[in-house]
Amino acid sequence: MQMIVDFIRKKNMLFKLILSYVLVGFLFIGGFSYVVLSKVSENMTAETIETSESMIGQSYNIADMLLNSTYNYYSKLFTKNDTINSAMYGTEFTLYDTYRINGALNDFAQTNPLVSSIYVYNSKKGVVFNSALTFSTIDNFFDKDMTSLLLQSNLYKHGIFIPREAQYSYPGKSTDDVSQKLISIVYGNLHPGGKWDGMVVNINQNVLQEMITKGNKKSTHNIIIANSEGKIITQPDGLFLSKSNENPTFLQKVLVSQNKQGKMFSDIDGKEFLISYVKSDRLGWSFICVTDYDKLLSKVNTLKTFILWVTVGCLALMAITSVLFTRSIYVPIYHLITRMKKTTTGPKEQTSLNEFDWISKSFTNLEKKVDSLQTDVNQSLQVRKRDFLRSLIQGTIGKGADAGLTMDQLGIGFESGKFLVCILKIDGFHELSEKYDMVDISLLKYAIENISREIVSVHYKMETLEDGNDSMDMILNVRGEEEAYKRVVESLLKDIQKNIEHFLKISVTASIGSVVERIEEVKYSRHAAYQAIHYRLIYGRNSLISYSDIKTAEMTDYQYPAVLEKQILDSLRAGEMERLQELSAEFVDAIHPFSYDEMILALVQLLVMTIRTSKHLAGNEIENAHLEIHTCQQQLLLLDTLEQIEAWYVSLCAKIVAIRDKQSQSRNKKIVEKVTAYIEENYANSNLSVEMLAEMVGLTVNYFRSLFKEETGQSVSACIAELRFIKAEELLLHTDHPVNKIGDLVGIDNTKYFFTLFKKRFGNTPERYRKEHKLNNIM
Repeated sequence: MQMIVDFIRKKNMLFKLILSYVLVGFLFIGGFSYVVLSKVSENMTAETIETSESMIGQSYNIADMLLNSTYNYYSKLFTKNDTINSAMYGTEFTLYDTYRINGALNDFAQTNPLVSSIYVYNSKKGVVFNSALTFSTIDNFFDKDMTSLLLQSNLYKHGIFIPREAQYSYPGKSTDDVSQKLISIVYGNLHPGGKWDGMVVNINQNVLQEMITKGNKKSTHNIIIANSEGKIITQPDGLFLSKSNENPTFLQKVLVSQNKQGKMFSDIDGKEFLISYVKSDRLGWSFICVTDYDKLLSKVNTLKTFILWVTVGCLALMAITSVLFTRSIYVPIYHLITRMKKTTTGPKEQTSLNEFDWISKSFTNLEKKVDSLQTDVNQSLQVRKRDFLRSLIQGTIGKGADAGLTMDQLGIGFESGKFLVCILKIDGFHELSEKYDMVDISLLKYAIENISREIVSVHYKMETLEDGNDSMDMILNVRGEEEAYKRVVESLLKDIQKNIEHFLKISVTASIGSVVERIEEVKYSRHAAYQAIHYRLIYGRNSLISYSDIKTAEMTDYQYPAVLEKQILDSLRAGEMERLQELSAEFVDAIHPFSYDEMILALVQLLVMTIRTSKHLAGNEIENAHLEIHTCQQQLLLLDTLEQIEAWYVSLCAKIVAIRDKQSQSRNKKIVEKVTAYIEENYANSNLSVEMLAEMVGLTVNYFRSLFKEETGQSVSACIAELRFIKAEELLLHTDHPVNKIGDLVGIDNTKYFFTLFKKRFGNTPERYRKEHKLNNIM
């Protein structure tokens, strides 16, 4: 037994895995089966009960229809049929009359399957006719029960439909009386002597029962019909109720119920029954369906059993699957533990530990080693001090004694009093970062820290923290009157600026935050100093800015100078750089009274509109690829002052105009080259004109003339004429073509006009010019 316990303890993880799968499977499958079982059972039970209620409703409708139609039909016969009237009131009857009357009654009975027999009583003659084709006196009539009922003057107290069990006795026969369950309807007239003349229609209860249950004798639903007095009119054969049982509990509940229909449960002889009922006002009867509840739910119970067996099967399958999955998970863990035991030093008590505990303790040892290593690294005082100061200015430091204790441990000698944060920001840091590498920049910032510490530590206790690439935070523990230490702090910062400029050849802008009472509120002072340092944009480099000055400065509400923007963009489109420079200065003056954020917003908006305008001016050529909004915005934010931004913006606009002009010149040059090439190819065309060339390049005639002359130094007509005469000279000297043909070949088809122009250009007529040049060549 102990061996089994030890094995389970060592393989605790294995058994936990198996148990977890089993429990999860049992909970899931069991829960799912329970929900399905409950839902199905509930729905099927409700559906079965609804079926029972529907059945009693149908039975009621059938019975109501059958009985009423039967009553109405035979009522008409009673009142209107001559044969029946002669049978009731006749005084003399021959054998033929008797046979005719009985035959008619038999025919009337055969018309309705519910009707068992029909009697006609003639009290004056003391005879009874019936559909059984027999004739008898009233005294010797075989249905003594009906004869007795007709002797009662208050016959209709039993209702229109009279349930009874008729006992038939036949005179002269020794056999036992024959009984039959009937519902009798009496149509008659009461004589003053208390005797009835009338017609009796007997309805077979068994046939009625079969019709209202649709012939389903094996059904679990039993239909009972009872009158308002609780007397059972009809019920199935073999049912536990009888006529002698006048007051069954459920029947009394149905009779006293005020509802027209409903259902209830009743315990009868130790068994539970579902009782559904419908009351008929017209008949005065209650239709009751008595159903064995256990038999009613037999299908539901069968389905429950099936679901339970399916659940058991699923649980068994889940158990097998759990073992397989557990093996797939546990085997790699077991191999891992085996490797760890071979390659690492585990816990000393490893022989008595289970797998999980062994891994847990091994990792705990590793975590301790890692924590120890991290602790050694974090022991660096400067690292811890820097982290503490950063959490101090960010407002994440603890409160009260915790902060004081940490400062004592880190050697931060702040005393109780007030605290003030100042920020030193290197001017022109972007230019420095392009000029020097990060090592040189770090040395530069270290020198700034040393200069600051030497100057301030004489008066106040101070800690510094490098915050960002170009700035340094100084936390001062000030004391004394507010006006006094403010003057001292301003004087110290000016000394720092002066010494940095003297020794390091750079400038820094300094800002002073608000004074706070507690060390935990240092973040507010730092935030104020951070806000103030941004106003270097207005005050310029190497300035000293106090947060109190910013708060008290008069600032106007933000209203973007849209008119100036439009004028600037118009000047940019026109290329008027002098006007643009003036408007840019006015724009800067207009935003000067705004807050820092509003000034940046206005500048960025102007920049965005300028870049968009440049796209339309410069097109999408390679030269303006650097004119992107995000690139220009980054360049703008790198500048320190409004003066620098203004100068940078003007230079940016100058580049845009230069790019536009350059691209415009290049485009004009290409147009002229295209036209010149066309003239060289088509000079012989006599229709070649300035108008045709202007239309070819899509320009107006005047603009084309101006553009061509600006690019070539001569007019379009002169260029065409010069090319034609060069070609004409070549033809005169190197061919024997007549002069008039040469004129046609160079596009001048008017010979006289060609002579005039040629002489004007060369001083001789074409023929004389050709002869002189040929003579010169001979000599």
